Amino acid sequence: MSPMTKYLWLAAWLLIAGVARADSLEPRRLVELTVDEVMADMQVNAERYTRDPAALQAMVIERVGPHFNFPRMAQLAMGRHWAAATPAQRRAIAGEFRALLARTYANAMFAYRDDPIRVMGEQQTNPRNRVVKLRLDSRSGQPVDLLVRLESRNERWQVIDVVVGGISLVITYRGAFNDRIGKAGIDGLIADMRANNLGVSVQ
Repeated sequence: MSPMTKYLWLAAWLLIAGVARADSLEPRRLVELTVDEVMADMQVNAERYTRDPAALQAMVIERVGPHFNFPRMAQLAMGRHWAAATPAQRRAIAGEFRALLARTYANAMFAYRDDPIRVMGEQQTNPRNRVVKLRLDSRSGQPVDLLVRLESRNERWQVIDVVVGGISLVITYRGAFNDRIGKAGIDGLIADMRANNLGVSVQ
């Protein structure tokens, strides 16, 4: 497993573990209350998820979907290309981005369900943005520092990025999106994401 792959898998584990009840709790309290809850879900249903990966992915969609700002994450990942996208293209990219995260990481994060994670602190970067700092005590290697970036919109905190070992999920996708748009345009990116989410090989 490459370091990049490992970090992104860890990021996905954190995406699942830190989002329940995001509409009513402050960021640090949110993470503290939900890590144990989600780990318990994975442990109790470990046999089922092992037999039925689709059930694990469905759980990811159910738990993450309402509490992540996928349009905002897509905007950040698109960078300067977001301004050139039509409303329909933006909706399509946000939807495929949501599916991509669940499809790519649902099974991978399952492997980290027993690794302890601690909330180390919280930083307010401005009134609308917070960063929750955590540490994953991986049993297979050195501890990994994690940052969850949350943004408040309409009095609701939502995750807009996860940084694992210094690697930003949004920035990682920004590089991939920029390359694809350069080759095939925004519609090409959407087609590529859709095909990958459907398991279709694309050139």
